Amino acid sequence: MKHAQSDLELAKLGRKSKMVMNEQICFHSQQCAEKAVKAVLLFKEIDFPLTHDLEELLDILENSGIKLISMLTEAGKLTPYAVETRYPGYWGDLTNEDADESIELAEKILKWASKYILS
Repeated sequence: MKHAQSDLELAKLGRKSKMVMNEQICFHSQQCAEKAVKAVLLFKEIDFPLTHDLEELLDILENSGIKLISMLTEAGKLTPYAVETRYPGYWGDLTNEDADESIELAEKILKWASKYILS
């Protein structure tokens, strides 16, 4: 969970700087969400493939009997930020709203994962 928290903090700090591109903010938000979901998988000792696809990872959780809250259905929005944002010109410019939305969603996923592991 420390890695997920660190990525979220990087995204939030980046949002405060005019020098940090929204693509990097969205990337770190996605990384936070991915690492939080993988932390739950590891906690439950569930095998998972090496993937950045949040929908696939959440499907594995659900198919393993873990009840998912409805908010997690939005997690797939973050998946493209795992790779495409790292290549200049691939995506186009992401907006401040995209960055804010990615941070908000990552925070929700991290909060859910933390509660799940601590309960």
